[in-house]
Amino acid sequence: MTTERKLERLIVHLRSHVAELRRLEREGAGAEEVAESRRVIRLLQDHLAYAVRDLLSAPRPSPT
Repeated sequence: MTTERKLERLIVHLRSHVAELRRLEREGAGAEEVAESRRVIRLLQDHLAYAVRDLLSAPRPSPT
């Protein structure tokens, strides 16, 4: 999978999980469920940061 595609997928997943966390908080979900949702979001943020780093550090073809 290309890094750009990976970034797109991670952003979609992150947005989805943030929306789910907001729903859980609104509905008064248990502390364990909210904590687990936050843990997943932190993992997705880490993966997104690494994917951005990889994209920015990838060698670029020289213009000819």
